[in-house]
Amino acid sequence: MPAASTLHFENVAGRLTVHPAGFVVVTWHKGTRRLDDFKAVLNHLDQLLRLHRLSKLLADQRELTPFTEAERTWVVTEWLPQAVGNGPYRYAAVLLPLDVFARLASKSVMSESQEKFLAYQFCETEAEATKWLLLQR
Repeated sequence: MPAASTLHFENVAGRLTVHPAGFVVVTWHKGTRRLDDFKAVLNHLDQLLRLHRLSKLLADQRELTPFTEAERTWVVTEWLPQAVGNGPYRYAAVLLPLDVFARLASKSVMSESQEKFLAYQFCETEAEATKWLLLQR
């Protein structure tokens, strides 16, 4: 695990970094995104979790626009089973989107992810999210 937060991946959809406290941070960018860009962020996230043997994620969704149906379906049917079922991903602290429709979409995906043995916590601030993640073992 790196000693400092290191930028590992970024595209028009989002940015991934490994936090020195031992979790990955995904920061979603504002605006519309292509499905391929969305998938690239999450596939790189899965790789980072595996590479660094990390089980925790801070998902900064504050600028996220609502998930498309294709994104939601892909996350629930393909990405989550791979990342949680076959990988180390277990805990997510989520900074909810400011957009009310994106917030509803995010909560829907998170409730489906809980069925796949992912523990998550909705947080108001990065400090609160970090604190919760550090308490998870």
